Amino acid sequence: MTLHSRYSVAVERWMDGLWGDAVQPSSVPDLAQPPLLDGLKRMPAPMETDAGAVADWAGTCDASVRVVLLLIREHLVQACRYLLLDRSEQAAQHLNTAMTVLDQAGDGSDDCFAIGGSVAPVREAALRALPDVLVAQMELHRAVAYGGLPPRLAVVLGMHRSGTSALTGMLAQAGLDVPDDLMDRPDDVINLKGYWESEGLMQVNDRLFEDLGLHWSSSDQLPLNWWTTQKAVVWRRQLIHQLTQTCRGTHHPVIKDPRMCVLMAGMRPLFNAAVVDFCFFIPVRHPMEVARSLQTAQGTSLGRGLALWIAHVREAERETRGQRRLILSFNNLLQEPDAVLAQCRQITHPDDTDAGLTSQAAGFIDPSLQRQRKEERMDDVSNEVAPLLDEAMAIHDILVNHPADTASLHQQMDAVTQVGETSG
Repeated sequence: MTLHSRYSVAVERWMDGLWGDAVQPSSVPDLAQPPLLDGLKRMPAPMETDAGAVADWAGTCDASVRVVLLLIREHLVQACRYLLLDRSEQAAQHLNTAMTVLDQAGDGSDDCFAIGGSVAPVREAALRALPDVLVAQMELHRAVAYGGLPPRLAVVLGMHRSGTSALTGMLAQAGLDVPDDLMDRPDDVINLKGYWESEGLMQVNDRLFEDLGLHWSSSDQLPLNWWTTQKAVVWRRQLIHQLTQTCRGTHHPVIKDPRMCVLMAGMRPLFNAAVVDFCFFIPVRHPMEVARSLQTAQGTSLGRGLALWIAHVREAERETRGQRRLILSFNNLLQEPDAVLAQCRQITHPDDTDAGLTSQAAGFIDPSLQRQRKEERMDDVSNEVAPLLDEAMAIHDILVNHPADTASLHQQMDAVTQVGETSG
C-alpha cells in the first residue's frame, strides 16, 4: 500500500523526530488544514508519558478523526515498547500497521480525508528510518530521566578557528558549566586560553569520521544521507552516552566541537525530541582569516580551508533554523564582548535575562590573540579557488550583516549558489 501525499508531510516530520510542535508546543488545532493532517502534526511523541498532554491533543478533534489518530499513536507506542525490548520484528509490524491505518483513513470519501496522488517512497523510508529515530529519542529521554543528563544544554557551533573557543570560554566564565573532560593541551600555542572542548565528545565524532573513511579536514565530503546509515545509528548512541558522562552533575552546561557543524543532520532526532532545551551559538569569522589560520597552523590549502568553512557554516545555519540561537560576528565578539554577552544571555535565559551569565566574563576575550586578518594578501587566490571564496563571502556577508534571524535570512542563504551548481 502507498502513503498519500497529503499525509506524507506529517510522516516526514516524524522521520526527523518532530512530534507535535516540538519547537513551539501547541494543543490548539489549525483550522486552515484538514483535521487529520493537523492532528498528525500535533501528535505527542509516542514515548510521551503525560496522559494529560495526550488527552488534550486528541480531545480537540472530531470523534471519527480522534479514533484514527489514537489508533495510529497506539501502534507507534507499541513499536517503542518492542524496540526497548530489542524486538525489532514486532516493532516493524506495529509501524507498518500505523502506516496502513493512515493510508486507509486517506481513502475515505469525506472531504477532510480527500487527497490526490500517493507517495510510496515516503512510507518505505519511514519504515526504515523510524526505528532508529525512536530508539535515539527514547535513549535521550532515559538519559535525562535516569542518567543525569541536564535538561538544558548550550551548544557552540562554528568553523574551526572562528572564535568558538573564545566564546565558550566566555560563557563558562559567565556561569555556564563545562564538561569535566576538557582537552588539556598545555604546550599548545594556537589557543593560549584553552579549547574549552570535551575530549570524549571530540573522540566520538572523530570515530564517526573514521568509520566513514574521512577526517575532520575532509568532513565537507560526507556521503549523501550519511545520517541514515548504521554507522550513524551507532554514533548517535555513543553521542548520547558521552553527553551524559560529560555533563552529569552539571546544571546548565555548554559544549563545543566544530565537528558538530557538519554532523547536525544526524542529531536532528535529539534536537527535535523536546526533551533537552537546546540553544545554539554560531560565531562567524571572515573565511579568508580562517583559511589563512588553517594554512599557517596545519598547512591546509586555501581551497580546502574555504571548502571546510562553507560546509561548516552552511550546515550549522541550516540545521538550527527554528531553534533558539544566536548568529554572531567574530569581530563583534572581539570588539564588543559586553554586547555579545548580553545577547547570549537573552538566548540562555530568555525568560529571565537578569539571571545567569555574569557580565564581568566579557573580560575573558582578548582581541590581541587574533593573528589572521582579512586585509592580508590575496595574490595567491587561484582561478580554481576564487569561486569558493565568492561563495564563502556571500554566506559571510548575509550572516554578519542581516539585521535579524528571520525567514528572509533563510531565503538569502538558500539562494547562494554552491560551487559546482548553477543558479538556473
